[in-house]
Amino acid sequence: MLLASLTPWQIFGPILVVVGLIALWELFRMSRAGFPLIVEALVVVLGLAGLWWLRVLENVVGKPEGLWVPLVLIPVLPTWTADIVAYLVGSTVGSRKIAPRLSPGKTWEGTIAGFVAAGVIAYVIARVDYAWYAPIVALLVGPVALGGDLLESWIKRRAGVKDSGTLFPGHGGMLDRIDSLVAVSILTFVLQAPGCCLTGSGMMAR
Repeated sequence: MLLASLTPWQIFGPILVVVGLIALWELFRMSRAGFPLIVEALVVVLGLAGLWWLRVLENVVGKPEGLWVPLVLIPVLPTWTADIVAYLVGSTVGSRKIAPRLSPGKTWEGTIAGFVAAGVIAYVIARVDYAWYAPIVALLVGPVALGGDLLESWIKRRAGVKDSGTLFPGHGGMLDRIDSLVAVSILTFVLQAPGCCLTGSGMMAR
């Protein structure tokens, strides 16, 4: 998704549609999970729509003056960073489990390290883009990503499966790859949208 987010928005849109259809199919195959599937389906649809909106926004309203990176990287890069850091720290020094029944591999040590890494990356990207919400997204990106991950883990446990699919051998399905990202995308969209409407520029007040 990191590389896909850097493609032209005309290509990024169809990629997101394919990703969404695969994720929703994986959800359909876990229908035994019941009501939480509806919540997850909404998160997937809204999250992917938020990613597309962030990607096309700069093409519609233009880029801000000064330093600039794609807005879509505000949710994408911190989520990717948190996953890597949490895994590395958790697998080396992690010992205290957060939710052993839902996600036995997650530890407090790895998760907190992921929170910090994601917060730093999110703050830097948001500040480069002059986002007024930089401190907010830095504070919330880690917990929101964790919430998205745990929601999918809950669904898998209710459905009695280990992974959402087998699309990525050894790494699960599409939903396993985007569960945190779509949640963080919704957060970024909610924070970004008011700035777009209030400034009329589609970007953030400096």
